[in-house]
Amino acid sequence: MAEGNRKDIRELIKNECPQEPLTDEQISQKLSILRETVTNIRKKLNIPSSRNRKRMNVKKAVELIKTKKSDITITSLVAKLKQQGFTVSRSYIGEIINSEGNEITKELESRAEDENEMDSFQKLTGYDGSLSNNIKQGKASVLYPPFGLPTLIIGESGTGKTLFAECIYQYAVQKKIIEVDGPFVSLNCADYSDNPQLLLSMLYGYKKGAFTGANQDTEGLVERANKGILFLDEIHRLPPKGQEMLFSILDKGKFRRLGEVVNERKSQIYFIGATTENIESSLLLTFRRRIPMIIELPSLKDRSIKEKIQLIYSFFQEEANRTHLKIYVKAKIMEAFVLKKYSGNIGQLKSEIQVTCANAYVEKMNNSKDEINIGFNEMLYHNFFNNNTENSEIQTTKLTITFKDMLFIPNAANKGEHFVTANDSHYSLPKDIYEKIEEKYYELKKADVTSAEIEKNIWNFILSNFSMMGIDSNNDKNVTSLDELKYLVGENIAVVVKEFIKRIKKDHSQLQVNEKVAIYLAIHISEAMKRIKFKQDIINPNLVYIKENLKAEYDMACSLVHDLEANNKVRIPEGEVGFIAMYINELLKPRSSKSRITIIVISHGKIASEMIAVANKMMNVDFPIAVDMPFNVNPIRIFEQIIEISKTLDSQSGILFFVDMGSLLNVGEIVEKRTGIKTRTIDRVDLVSVMEAIRKIYISEETLDDIYYDIMNSKHTYHMVSTNHSDKPLALIAMCLTGHGVAIKIKELLSANYPHIKVISLSILDANVKQEIHNLKQQYTIPAIIGTMNPYIEGINFIPFESNFTQDKKMLLDQVLKQKNYNSLKKIFRDDFIMIDLACKTKQEVIETMSMVLFNNGFIKKGYIDSVFERENMSSTCFKKNVAIPHGLPSFVNETSIISAKLSQAIEWDDSKNLVNLVFLLAVKDDDINIINDLFRLLKQKNNIDEFLKAKNRFEFIKVLYDSFS
Repeated sequence: MAEGNRKDIRELIKNECPQEPLTDEQISQKLSILRETVTNIRKKLNIPSSRNRKRMNVKKAVELIKTKKSDITITSLVAKLKQQGFTVSRSYIGEIINSEGNEITKELESRAEDENEMDSFQKLTGYDGSLSNNIKQGKASVLYPPFGLPTLIIGESGTGKTLFAECIYQYAVQKKIIEVDGPFVSLNCADYSDNPQLLLSMLYGYKKGAFTGANQDTEGLVERANKGILFLDEIHRLPPKGQEMLFSILDKGKFRRLGEVVNERKSQIYFIGATTENIESSLLLTFRRRIPMIIELPSLKDRSIKEKIQLIYSFFQEEANRTHLKIYVKAKIMEAFVLKKYSGNIGQLKSEIQVTCANAYVEKMNNSKDEINIGFNEMLYHNFFNNNTENSEIQTTKLTITFKDMLFIPNAANKGEHFVTANDSHYSLPKDIYEKIEEKYYELKKADVTSAEIEKNIWNFILSNFSMMGIDSNNDKNVTSLDELKYLVGENIAVVVKEFIKRIKKDHSQLQVNEKVAIYLAIHISEAMKRIKFKQDIINPNLVYIKENLKAEYDMACSLVHDLEANNKVRIPEGEVGFIAMYINELLKPRSSKSRITIIVISHGKIASEMIAVANKMMNVDFPIAVDMPFNVNPIRIFEQIIEISKTLDSQSGILFFVDMGSLLNVGEIVEKRTGIKTRTIDRVDLVSVMEAIRKIYISEETLDDIYYDIMNSKHTYHMVSTNHSDKPLALIAMCLTGHGVAIKIKELLSANYPHIKVISLSILDANVKQEIHNLKQQYTIPAIIGTMNPYIEGINFIPFESNFTQDKKMLLDQVLKQKNYNSLKKIFRDDFIMIDLACKTKQEVIETMSMVLFNNGFIKKGYIDSVFERENMSSTCFKKNVAIPHGLPSFVNETSIISAKLSQAIEWDDSKNLVNLVFLLAVKDDDINIINDLFRLLKQKNNIDEFLKAKNRFEFIKVLYDSFS
């Protein structure tokens, strides 16, 4: 069987498309075997990964093209490669050309990124930020054959050099470079700096009689580290003789114990050193030459505010785990820790948090509480933060961050996913285009989109974001002034940007300059400088297009870049110049106050594509989007793709969906819930309706609702109105001329279809019918009247009844009723408040973990958790069939919410030993008590609990909620 797999894999790769090699996942799907099996066999066959196979194919194509024209430009090279079917960017080709002399290192870094598996480095704060380049270096050094590259980690005291070395060791074990029980031997050279002879004997061992007191042969750390890692911290304290003695072990894997002259011993070690000193002056040149991999860790001041907050939260969490107590931290404390400068970097930050918690713990012992409370008094008493912040830091942080009181509970399960950091303030900085591009790339990659489609979507996404910038900038709350710019981006960048704006106004007096966009430009440049500093790629997928179509803006960008390079002593890549040109284009472009409504047509089969092709041709447009839904594809996958498309479009004026039938009817609601984009959905799509919507969008100022209701009226002669939520019982009205004939038939049909809803028959000829309906509305919530004639009652939907209650009428009534039911829950069921496979072992752990999320989001007050446990002590909150609904007192609730958790394994909930694996924790204010009844109705519906338990992710969980009302 294994031999057959080897043959099949080799054959598939042999015949694959060279422009788009098969990934391990694609091969596993074709052969119906595990991806891990494919990966292991591929590695045994010494076949590179799909990424590296493509790289080799591209390199061959580049070499072939260059043999014909050696002086070809990168732009022309990219164009020729695209003609051959390769999906490549300019930066990708530039990297290949520039790295021809360093292919081994590039191959190692690619191998290090080959698998998307969890690795030891992911526990580091800054894994995907300030440490990303360091981690690439660390992985590359591990994978270098035969046993890793000698590595030196440099950085200020407290930056985490020892922890980084430990991560390298764990990664080497994961990659099977080092055995699971392989040694990690460490020595701090500073401990023995006053006795160089003792240091050398510790390191290399000694022969009996080598010096006074050497009574027996003794092995040293070098010998003990065989087949593992030797880590020497503060290596600058190693004397020159000791450094020279390392030459042999680094060059040949051989050494001698002190006192030995003849015998050479062998030890295969992966060497790592660490130092806080300048290596140029503290280490021998001959020693430095033997250590090719230098990893410089950033200091705390060079890390982002976001990473600093994450570190603070993680250290408080460690103290909660250590003390096994809940820790409450006031917002002012969080802010003070963030604002403080730490000369001792992360180490000092951690120790000060420990001291703060320790002193608060003493107070806890005096008060006999089971929690630690850290308030502003702690900060003042210990004087941690006195005169230790810069005004610019305070201004920047307060402009960008709003802090909240925080709760940390011991061993918080899934805390990485549900941990809440400080909120953006009303002056929050806009997301930089790089961050947006990276987020969008990974979203599209996750949605199983091809590389070609990803590049196309990314470019459209970039254009969309730039086109929205002028609109966003009209909202003064989202930006600050040019005078405050220095607090956000630093003095150097602020000065250059302000001078650039002045120059544009002077040189182009006829142009209107949108100064709000200048804020975005400055922040973008600041982020670009950081990326350049940390050697992160700057990728512009369409630089050629920008140069050709934005020539004037590109020239202005070159001028601005020249000043930036002079002021900041950096080299800004050409791709970044292209981005700056796009910002300048927006800077000079007047904007309307609204964006275009988006049309998305979705249907089974290929109807949507064909319909949009006709509409685009006849209307001479290109903005409507078609999504075809194959009959054999899971609707959930299509819904996820539609959500990703909707996020990419980022339509501020909303999305109008046209769908054909079935499961697609809920698409608008799901997209709106997941993205926040306003949507409307029209069913039973037809070409005429789509073309009418296109016409209205192009030639009128109508809103999404205007267009939706116009088309609905033209299709059905009626439309739905919203029904406000109420705790009154539901009722429907059946109406005809007399209230006896057809109305009775309608009543019978409705009662059969909706047995839980009261149906009342009325006559439209009754002179007091409107007053009677008004009186009924005092007792009931009446979402709809179904009848032969419309009485036109404000706030109540009318659904016409013809010869029978047809399927489309029933679907419309279902939608009306669904709207009523869902209104009560949709505002409080948040997908980020759904915890899937929560790993807790006790009821207390479940309640505290879920409450932590509510507290850290500001939904509950401090006494809420105690009130939940007091309620639990009264009687069981086990509802039915593995479900628990714990809840606390309304007086401790700031805002009504429900947080849901599907547990990874069932736990005992009460004295009756009822097992629970589905928990809904309610935080409900007095005015919203009726929501509890709505939740009970939801859980009582057939199969809902089973469907919740089947959910593998948040999307599937929330879909059960939507489907239950359809």
